[in-house]
Amino acid sequence: SSDVCSSDLMDMAMRGWQYLAAGDLDDAMRRFNQAWLLNKKNGTALWGMAAIQASSGKYDDSLKLFAEAERFVGSEINFSVDYARTVGMAGVERKDDGLIKEAFHRFERIYQKAPQHTKNLQNWATTLFGIGRYSDAWEKVKLAEATPNKDELDPRFLAALQSRMPRPQN
Repeated sequence: SSDVCSSDLMDMAMRGWQYLAAGDLDDAMRRFNQAWLLNKKNGTALWGMAAIQASSGKYDDSLKLFAEAERFVGSEINFSVDYARTVGMAGVERKDDGLIKEAFHRFERIYQKAPQHTKNLQNWATTLFGIGRYSDAWEKVKLAEATPNKDELDPRFLAALQSRMPRPQN
């Protein structure tokens, strides 16, 4: 596939992300698959496929794809955030303490590198919420609310957390 230049591969993967953002999972998966078939080391395509599997609740497939993609894009902060989120979601759904512990480890590592990453803090709070640790979830929300991108916080999540435990006053 030396006749396909790397900008074509990136373009295919980018179109995959556009389809994914628009909620068109089938076309997104097709684009990511095409990009990956042309270059088996295309971590962005693997990441996209992993994100689609996660959004469909197919955690086994998703986690395998994330692990494979990590070899190529592991240093990308938003990749790390997506991966940690998926590990947390899988852990909560399966009530798997090992996965939950791994998710918390990943959230913490990301926080050390990027303490202002709103989505990481929200994902951390969501995982805490999922295992019933509501006051800890509020602590992460409080940190997220102090970030420049605090408007990225999901109001539905905040309402769900509020319904389980009113926001602490301190």
